[in-house]
Amino acid sequence: MGKQHSREYETLLNNIPGGVQQCLNDRFFTLVEVNQGFLDLFGFSRDEITEQFHDRFIDMIHPADRRGVLAKTEEQFCKDRKFTFNYRVLCKNGSFKWVMDNAQIIHNEEGEERIFCILLDVTESRKDREELRLSLERHRIILNQTTDIIFEWDIEKDSIFYSANWQKKFGYDPNCHITNRDLSFARHVHPDDISVLKRLMSNAKAGMSVSDAEIRIQNADGIYIWCRIRYTDQYDSTGKPIKAVGVITDIDDDKKMIDDLRARAERDALTGLFNREESERKIRNYLRDNPGDLCALFMIDTDNFKQVNDSQGHLFGDAVLSELAAGMKKLTRQTDVVGRIGGDEFMIFLQNIPSREMAAEKAARLLELFQGLFKQGKHPIEVTCSAGIAISPDDGKDFQSLYHSADLALYQAKSQGKNQYVMFDQKHSAVSETGYSSLGAAIDSDLNTSEAPKDLVNYVFQVLYDTSDIDHVIQLILEIVGKRFDVSRAYIFEDTEDGKYCDNTYEWCNEGILPQKEKLQHFPYTDVEGYRELFKNNSVFYCRDIHALTPVQTALFEDQGICSTLQCAILEGETFHGFVGFDKCTGMRLWNKEEIATLTLISQLLTTFLLKKRTSAHDSELAIRLNTILDTQDAYIYAIERDTYELLYLNLKTRELAPHIKPGAACYEAFFDREVPCNTCPLAGGVGEIYNPLYGVWTRAKGSPMKWGELDAYLLTCFDITEYKKMQ
Repeated sequence: MGKQHSREYETLLNNIPGGVQQCLNDRFFTLVEVNQGFLDLFGFSRDEITEQFHDRFIDMIHPADRRGVLAKTEEQFCKDRKFTFNYRVLCKNGSFKWVMDNAQIIHNEEGEERIFCILLDVTESRKDREELRLSLERHRIILNQTTDIIFEWDIEKDSIFYSANWQKKFGYDPNCHITNRDLSFARHVHPDDISVLKRLMSNAKAGMSVSDAEIRIQNADGIYIWCRIRYTDQYDSTGKPIKAVGVITDIDDDKKMIDDLRARAERDALTGLFNREESERKIRNYLRDNPGDLCALFMIDTDNFKQVNDSQGHLFGDAVLSELAAGMKKLTRQTDVVGRIGGDEFMIFLQNIPSREMAAEKAARLLELFQGLFKQGKHPIEVTCSAGIAISPDDGKDFQSLYHSADLALYQAKSQGKNQYVMFDQKHSAVSETGYSSLGAAIDSDLNTSEAPKDLVNYVFQVLYDTSDIDHVIQLILEIVGKRFDVSRAYIFEDTEDGKYCDNTYEWCNEGILPQKEKLQHFPYTDVEGYRELFKNNSVFYCRDIHALTPVQTALFEDQGICSTLQCAILEGETFHGFVGFDKCTGMRLWNKEEIATLTLISQLLTTFLLKKRTSAHDSELAIRLNTILDTQDAYIYAIERDTYELLYLNLKTRELAPHIKPGAACYEAFFDREVPCNTCPLAGGVGEIYNPLYGVWTRAKGSPMKWGELDAYLLTCFDITEYKKMQ
């Protein structure tokens, strides 16, 4: 009977899943008995355990875990006779396995205290848990590396969460508890942008899936930073918007650069007034949009300004023009248009005036301004003006007719002795037969000035701003600029990412000039020492005679047939990214000040849009890298269209699980063979833990809104928790 009982006990012991051992409750956990599962688990025979470890189970435990096992055993057995804990045990092949030890105190027939343990191999689940931790850590690292601020507005609770980048960007903690009633959270938003923010929030509450806006947010130093806010709504099962998730991107540098370039394209460099083209554009638009308003157009010519230049010099003449411009701006309202349309010629457009008499009063004050502005100086001079005035709509309903009327009136003022104004009258129309125009003739103050470069700058800005084919437009601009300024070659060099080489990416050559683009690819800066230092003078390198350079630099230019060159650096902050260049190969060229300024401005425009293109290309490369990252994630990741649940993307792990599933199928049909979306799906308000009976997999799913091209979509990340569910 005793032997029969022993055989039954041994059979039962060997059929318990996992390893079973009995040991003494001593400091060595001296083994008394082990089952076959214990031997299979670690790979040792019973004799090998005796010979190698002297039956001391403590010596099989990982050295780093021994003290903890001893301490926990002593602590737990004081409280309870049963407990469970994890540690690592040595295997015969030299590796360690993680085991879950379900231990309890027992006594044998003689009353001796022993520990009875059932050991389960949990190595894979520990690895999965560590992989999950690392995966979440990678997501956290990626989130922290981005400079964008991610936010989530809970519309129902009226609270908002910001990523830690808010504090990094603005220097203070955000207000996460907001109320739509007083918009107290928006105290750091520029007052002029509050209405924009209100509209953005209203759009989100109304269920507009995607919306964006540009607003200014104040940092801890009191400085307002331009930011772009873009969000995507999340909805409950009834389609009601419950959250808005989005990003806040710092666009301050780009905004300032574009605004600066736009202002420089619109403004006269000397006086800060609108240039001729911008003045005309603003006046045309106003007359078109407000056809019934009473308006006045002043055409103003400074009398005998050439004498000021001849007697006092051009620098003094420039100072006079600047003072006159400042005086005219003080004389007019902010809504009026004041422009410099020639060297000493100006235009004023008064919008929506009450009467013709008010225009006459303003003209009289204008004459007084010119007469009195320079009488009190160290070198008093007499400066006067002649003005012609036309009133819309009586004297012209569009710009061209109004300009013509004002020009004829100006001719009458100059013909009658100058230093006076004349209001247009129909009798002035007889003058038109002479073909005379008081403006547009040679400019006294600067006979070399041409309006063409300003036209060109505006044209360059507009085509760059409007184009979707930046490569074609840049090539076209180089050709137009090259022909306009009669250069031999116009080109762009862009640096490699490491800054060691440059590539000739765009080139236009005049007739008879040999192209150099193919010869100048991946050109090392080390071959021409000190080349970048040539751009220290306001980021412009101007050389009338290339033989004035170092021998190595001279040889470089001679090899390309260059006699003179003008090159403008491509800068992003203080980082050098290449240059835009204009060469003369048929002889030495002396560029005047205006030509250099115009070519420099055009180069800056090209630089702005080239850097934008470079950023776009970088974003494309980043997308490839992110796709690679997604494919290496130990999670099932896929993207679906919001409304149809159609699959748009599957990462590698998902494709390996279900290789037959292709984009286009509904996720609930493809993965679950269902006709309707799953109740447990987080997109349908589920808890996020989903069991897939087709594959026998438990996952914890998380859905994040995103844009897939023009589509509203969600990215689902499903972490495998099958082993955890089994342990539960």
